[in-house]
Amino acid sequence: MRFTVSHDSRLGKRQMNQDRLAWAHTDEALLLVLCDGMGGHRHGEIAAQIVVDHCLRVFKHAARPRLDDPHRFLSDSLLDAHWAINNYASLRAIPLDDAPRTTCVACVIQDSLATIAHTGDSRVYLIRNGQTHTRTYDHSRVQMLIDSGELTEEQAQHHPQRNLVITCLGGDVPPRIDVAQAIRLEAADTIALCSDGVWGPLGEQLSAGLVYPLERAIPTLLDRAEVLAGPSCDNLSLIALRWESESGRPQIDEKTGALTGQDTLIEDFTRTLPRPLTEQEIAGAIATVKNQLASTHSFKPASPK
Repeated sequence: MRFTVSHDSRLGKRQMNQDRLAWAHTDEALLLVLCDGMGGHRHGEIAAQIVVDHCLRVFKHAARPRLDDPHRFLSDSLLDAHWAINNYASLRAIPLDDAPRTTCVACVIQDSLATIAHTGDSRVYLIRNGQTHTRTYDHSRVQMLIDSGELTEEQAQHHPQRNLVITCLGGDVPPRIDVAQAIRLEAADTIALCSDGVWGPLGEQLSAGLVYPLERAIPTLLDRAEVLAGPSCDNLSLIALRWESESGRPQIDEKTGALTGQDTLIEDFTRTLPRPLTEQEIAGAIATVKNQLASTHSFKPASPK
């Protein structure tokens, strides 16, 4: 795969950067992930870090060198990360209604196909020929008001509930995780993942600004977003990839690293993950128990009612 990746993450006017982003790749598969920890609950930065760490860990284990099913990888990874956040909260006696929470956007590229997953109001853009070809649908209160015709896009930018999301990772409500149908990439396409601190102030300026070389475009866009947001500027995080072709080696901006530098050292909270069992796993467990009973006792287990 031949591509260019660059990113940046800034504090804005906040006391702590709760955004996290990362990326990883093999010769045949690539993962981009970005999370915006939610400040209205405890330790949003921890929730974001748990998700990023978990997605990277699973990708490095599963992509050998390609993923069997990118769609399932994304849906399973994000859902398991949700349970890992709750496990972190449980181990610290934090009530689930106050557990850490985070939005998440993630993209897998394999065989020149981009598969995108998201929950919350962080966004993924596919930019083609300088215009937004497609983007994720915000899981937010203002998006619901736009859909119902009660708000325009312009009015939503200043609505008092513009930061209210209707689903996320972490907490007492199972998340809505949307995984879109894979999109075939063309040469010079740009995939951009960003927090609402970036897309909120910039609007369509984001797509227009990403036509330039990424190592120059990203800091310029974040500078502009910071000015437009003013004294209420949120954390700003943006990671972008310019696709070139399926063959060749990647070009990596010298400022690019695995993480933003905001990473927090935490434990692996997926080891005792309370993930619900699938029907296949339940059936297998029942069959195992029946076989063990049959081999050690002279009676058969009762038939289920």
